[in-house]
Amino acid sequence: KMDEDYLKPNRRSTRVTISIHIFVSGVDADGNNFSESVYTQVVNKHGGKIATTHHMAMGTEVLIDNRVRGVVAKARVVWLGEKDDARNFYSVGLELLEPQNVWGMTFPPDDWRPES
Repeated sequence: KMDEDYLKPNRRSTRVTISIHIFVSGVDADGNNFSESVYTQVVNKHGGKIATTHHMAMGTEVLIDNRVRGVVAKARVVWLGEKDDARNFYSVGLELLEPQNVWGMTFPPDDWRPES
């Protein structure tokens, strides 16, 4: 069973369930370079969860490219879900190295604002 609350113990900003088209690139668990068009499942200021066809390793750094917004950010794999064999997807939790609204949320929750 997938644990939807994987970030709860140290969640630092409100999570929003939203599908945002991004590109993720990096090196997969087999050492192969990849770049993939994916959609987010859940996002917050500190990261998000995506569905990807690539098997990734914990701690791996990837690049998130939101081409619609023209924003690129580094993230690292901090959570791995079970593979969804029916759709051939892996759920992967990513933590942004620098908290930011890479997702392009127009009306982000109050706690997404930069700390003053």
